[in-house]
Amino acid sequence: MISFMSCEQDKQLKINDGYCDHTTRHIVIRKYDRPPKPEQLQDMDVHEKQILRHEIVHAFLFESGLGNDSAKAKAWAANEEMIDWIAFQHEKLHKAFEEAGAV
Repeated sequence: MISFMSCEQDKQLKINDGYCDHTTRHIVIRKYDRPPKPEQLQDMDVHEKQILRHEIVHAFLFESGLGNDSAKAKAWAANEEMIDWIAFQHEKLHKAFEEAGAV
């Protein structure tokens, strides 16, 4: 399940733009009325989709048993930079897979 909520509806969104509760298979994304920093973010739809992709990657890794225990790599699967890289590069990866006939 995916929900878009305000900080008033979910207090955890005061410190996170989104989160994945792997115990309930629920992703919650912060819905902004306006950009948090207007000089930096102009398209909140794009921002919310980036957050959603990020949380979906977390969900897949948790479902695969990699969320908290990633062997000797100090939980690489929960590393926010790694999650962002996958979430941001997914379109390029998918295109490359399609072009290579790997889909």
